[in-house]
Amino acid sequence: MESRWQARFGGETLGAVRAALEQLAGDHARLAAGLEPPPGAWRASLRRPATLPHYPMVLHRGGFPDGN
Repeated sequence: MESRWQARFGGETLGAVRAALEQLAGDHARLAAGLEPPPGAWRASLRRPATLPHYPMVLHRGGFPDGN
């Protein structure tokens, strides 16, 4: 995909995009630190789930599946 983008947008543009993305995700430790709840918050006292949490699905028509 990167080679196709380089052919389509040029090396300079793709290099700028890559540099910006590396600043966001280059340091995985800093990114993962944001996943930890702050000490003293209510989430900090909860047991860490083994799976991802379920969030309500918002349909394209708006509203939630339960009618709210």
